[in-house]
Amino acid sequence: MLLLAIARVSMVLALPTIGLIAWLGSAWLDEQFASVNRRVDGVEQTASSASTQAVKVNDRLIAVETKQVQESASSDRFQAATLNRLDRLQDSIVGLSNAVSALTATVQALAEERTRSPPK
Repeated sequence: MLLLAIARVSMVLALPTIGLIAWLGSAWLDEQFASVNRRVDGVEQTASSASTQAVKVNDRLIAVETKQVQESASSDRFQAATLNRLDRLQDSIVGLSNAVSALTATVQALAEERTRSPPK
């Protein structure tokens, strides 16, 4: 009889026990989902911030590349102008060297002429 009573009590308590276990499991799952949702919200905010910063970095990169191209073109023009001036300077030095050589030859010729002819 005792076994019969225990069996009946266990049958009566089986459904509430199963309900309690299901309710506790549901509450645990809800807490896990809430935790995952908080993490997802944080990740979404971080991704949004990263996307905004990427746009700003892209704009800055475009500005830097544009400035780099302008400076490269300016540098090329400066180098070409400098080489042109150096070429003209070299030509001037060659011309000056020729003039000095001619002057030296003239002075030497005059000196030789003086030594050949006696003073008057």
